[in-house]
Amino acid sequence: MSRFDVLSVGIATVDNIVLVERYPYRDERVIALEHARSIGGPATVAAITMSRLGVKVALSSVVGRDEGGDHIIEVLNKEGVDTSLVERSDSPTTQSTIVISKSEESRAIMVKPERIASRLPKIDLPPWIHVDHFGAEVIKGWGVKRGGGSKLSLDVGYPFEGLSSADWDLFVPSEKITTDVSTASRDKNSVVISHGERGSAYSDGTLSGIAPAISTRVVSTLGAGDVLHGALVATQVWGMKIDEATAFANVVAGLACRGLDGYSAVPSKAEALEYMKVSATS
Repeated sequence: MSRFDVLSVGIATVDNIVLVERYPYRDERVIALEHARSIGGPATVAAITMSRLGVKVALSSVVGRDEGGDHIIEVLNKEGVDTSLVERSDSPTTQSTIVISKSEESRAIMVKPERIASRLPKIDLPPWIHVDHFGAEVIKGWGVKRGGGSKLSLDVGYPFEGLSSADWDLFVPSEKITTDVSTASRDKNSVVISHGERGSAYSDGTLSGIAPAISTRVVSTLGAGDVLHGALVATQVWGMKIDEATAFANVVAGLACRGLDGYSAVPSKAEALEYMKVSATS
């Protein structure tokens, strides 16, 4: 039996984040309102989210034998994510620079990823494996497929060759890929699609609907989608029904937007449930 509930597979990055009132024009200098150094990557932020919600989770990724790699492992250990499957490489750790515009409520991301696949772990695989776009390539190389033991969850923001909703037990694509959740009936899986402020559509082939987004103070939406995915996987570990699961995940992702980076404001399970309780009675 695995010692984890979930294995999260994908990219880990060091993020340098700057909040400005507006984007600079060409050759212009602007004063930053706030600056933060954080870690990122869809599978990495999802893993931190799961850990904060009380799920036992490990990350499988590759980082450099450099200060950036040390920083990623230090943060993950502090957050309670198991790092025994994080590998070190002579290639540099992926660094990104993210500029967030307060007035335009948008962000610009500059990154040159180091795409090195992690090796298949020599452990019993857990009940769930969650992957980002790169992680999907990695587990394909491992020979891991739906129906092979672990249930599979995918966080994907843009199409890639061979992408099929039927390959995943929990399929959570960007609305840029599809807005159709009815495939859940055909594929016998769960599908959730976030529409930002308009809430999240969901279906498990039986229950379908839209869970509303919450209204809260927003500092940055950076990582909100990754947090949503992590929270959704956590609800599946707990056995929540899809309607309750999507509502809960929306709350977790919404509250995470109180922070500048992708995860510092992610709530605990108790905090998220309390928020839902108070909202239901107000």
